[in-house]
Amino acid sequence: MSDRTCNKCNYVFKFPNMLKKHFRNSFHCLLSEEDIYLFFNPTVNIIKCNICCQEFSQKSSLYRHQRNIKCSKPKEQIQNNITNQNNIPTPNNIPNSNNIPNQINNTTNNNNTNNNNNNIINNNNIINNTINNTTIIQHINPFGFEDVRAIPIPEMKTILNSGDKAGFQIIKSIYNKIENKNFYKPNMSRPEIACLNTDFNLTIYKSKEFCDALFDRCIAFLHHMLYLCKNEYSKNAIKNIYENIEYIETTMRTEIYDKQLQNIIESEFRNNNLGNKDRISKFIKETKDNSETKEQSKSLLNNILSLSNESSKEYIITITDDELNRVFGDPKVILGLNKKEFIEEFTFKRYDDTRFWKFWKDRINNETTYINKCKTASIGDIKTIKQRQMKIELMLNIIKARADNLRGGDLIDLDVEGFIYEQIEEDDRIDDRIDNIDDYNNEIIIK
Repeated sequence: MSDRTCNKCNYVFKFPNMLKKHFRNSFHCLLSEEDIYLFFNPTVNIIKCNICCQEFSQKSSLYRHQRNIKCSKPKEQIQNNITNQNNIPTPNNIPNSNNIPNQINNTTNNNNTNNNNNNIINNNNIINNTINNTTIIQHINPFGFEDVRAIPIPEMKTILNSGDKAGFQIIKSIYNKIENKNFYKPNMSRPEIACLNTDFNLTIYKSKEFCDALFDRCIAFLHHMLYLCKNEYSKNAIKNIYENIEYIETTMRTEIYDKQLQNIIESEFRNNNLGNKDRISKFIKETKDNSETKEQSKSLLNNILSLSNESSKEYIITITDDELNRVFGDPKVILGLNKKEFIEEFTFKRYDDTRFWKFWKDRINNETTYINKCKTASIGDIKTIKQRQMKIELMLNIIKARADNLRGGDLIDLDVEGFIYEQIEEDDRIDDRIDNIDDYNNEIIIK
């Protein structure tokens, strides 16, 4: 392999320096500076640290390594330091394993007093620590229930603001964390993928099913992040981000799967499959053998489920049509009382000059302004007003097409599905109805 070809993705670069940049910046082909040096200097003599066996290409690197870390001290001292610093008992004094979940539970209770965006990070710091073959199993989030709150708010905002790259960025950010490495290939030559499920056992997916599930999860991640960051954005910015998520969901599934998800998944299998398999197997065994560990894991799972529930509530519509009609009047009543006049206007006025067209344009703007200014408006309200705008615009386009095809003496039909206006006679009007379109416009101006 030449010094211009990546040994992982086999991409050929024009210059070696471009390959170096690729090694430093690429997610799935990332190499340390030491490995990069070894790649471009394969004949160099390798020097090993006599304590940790880490390999170096230069003596200066080895000396720096020994100066800056604990390899400069005897093994016995290293062991004692690790034990003292991390409060991990020595093998002769290991407490009953039933005490471990209580330690984890204390971590969870402390974190619940912090910001929601950081409360899961410390829970997931129960890292695999091996001391003389004694292992504490790290909690692993089941597939589909990864906690987005482990990502800092600034990073969430960067992802949400990345446009159509957000789907790819969120997958990288989530599955780069060790607590979310919850899948592996039981057999590298077969398409099946094993994933940790909510019963702390394995579910087997075919490759395409797995990628579809992963894509659906990335959309859910983005919605959860938008919910967590909603106070960081204006209503208009929330609307734009939501539209971008919808665009990714409806038009980019194939593109993200073909060009990006496959690379991430294959890279994970190439680099981490055995480690993921071993860690997941040990975690499953621990939850089966230790009931308190299983209960603690369920508690952490419920913590993640609570985010999904909170996020779902944010997408519920809180500002109903009835509330909008109370504020601005019922369009069916207002237009029903003036239906004859509206119809007649189309025979001698341009479409854009009719009061019918102006009424609906004002209505769109007024409803949008009302929701944008409402402090209690949810993401669901912002989403709904956008859908309502599109529905009204479609109706207006239909009426315009009808107006363009009118012939002399013909009367226009203003009724469109979802917009039916029954003629209301003056004697039938209700006291609180606005019985004149000019009165309606004057009220809107006053408000």
